[in-house]
Amino acid sequence: MKIQLTKTKTIEIGGGRRRLSDVVGVDLFSGVEGGCPAVRIAEKKGVLRVVAAGLVPPPAAPLPESWEQAAKSCTWSLPQHFQSPHAALAVSSATLFVGQTTMEAFKADFSAGSHRQDESAAQGAEAAKSRRIGIRRASKPAAEPAQNAAPAAAVEPGIPISNGGTRFVMKKMPVDGDFVMEAAIPEYQLLWLSRLLPEGRRPTAASIQPRASAIAASILRQSAFTAADGNAIALFVGEDAVNIAGYRGGDLVLWRTCRGAPGRAGIYGAVKKGLGLDDDMVESVLNDALIDPRPVLEPIVAPIVNELSVSRDYLADKLRIESPAAFVFGLPAGAGYFSSIAEERAHMKLAAPEVFDGIEGEAPKGAEAVPYIGALGAVLALMAEEDGQ
Repeated sequence: MKIQLTKTKTIEIGGGRRRLSDVVGVDLFSGVEGGCPAVRIAEKKGVLRVVAAGLVPPPAAPLPESWEQAAKSCTWSLPQHFQSPHAALAVSSATLFVGQTTMEAFKADFSAGSHRQDESAAQGAEAAKSRRIGIRRASKPAAEPAQNAAPAAAVEPGIPISNGGTRFVMKKMPVDGDFVMEAAIPEYQLLWLSRLLPEGRRPTAASIQPRASAIAASILRQSAFTAADGNAIALFVGEDAVNIAGYRGGDLVLWRTCRGAPGRAGIYGAVKKGLGLDDDMVESVLNDALIDPRPVLEPIVAPIVNELSVSRDYLADKLRIESPAAFVFGLPAGAGYFSSIAEERAHMKLAAPEVFDGIEGEAPKGAEAVPYIGALGAVLALMAEEDGQ
């Protein structure tokens, strides 16, 4: 699928061409110290292998915050061992939105020309019920349409379309009802990103993805995930947020953000402060049993587990997924405590598999692999799109 960016510039994303068998995924602007996590994956006869993994120098300029900044193009090259034919970029940005919503709410956002984030607390019982599973419904009039706004009827699943200076795309979820995954990014950022890797050199940008959607795809090759026929629930603990994903038959059918959850930085910060530890002692304490961190951890983890339980009930009641495989990702340390609290409170045991499980070759392991979730997921999402999944 080719997306027209300017009169002379297009970017092709997915569909209609030969299978991509050598892709580098790069996690941009995620705040990882030391560079951008990058992983190059090659496929041969259905087997994926890690060719290279490491931190690469970031672009010389930050992601622009206006059209004026976007006008200053920034070209970027990767070290030679990451120069595969194609690149999948996972992007973090405060102005980039991705989430589960309804077709009604998506069309309201689109008609307004931007993503509305001013949801009122007094939207009624139906909206309150929807928030329990992290789904936003349009239950108030849409904002005034942007000038020259395109009609909402013009939006088709999987086809990016511009309106009011924002690029929108939505994909209908394979569940009953009108649930969709929505993504929106300012045009100036998309244009800047599309020019980041110069044409005529390796790699060519084949996919630009919100980091959240890339993370959701990082599970696709997990051996326990495939053994469960793709029926799973996963907890992704990021630096500043915690997300829950539900899968049926390998398809993403639920995506929600745990409201108020502090993320990995906040969780580790609470352990540090509560136990009076130095920075370099936090992970050590969470990995051994010499000091019990549960009195500090439980007040933070318990609400997350409650939301995980609500999500599991939704998968069981609405989608008929009984006892899905349960995973936790993104914790360099402390996954065992998450699992024990989840088992006590929700009778759910959380497995914490290796990030690169199901993929051959030498790759970072344990805590060192955590920063690569976004980069790996970007590659797997692109390959899945190429397969028509």
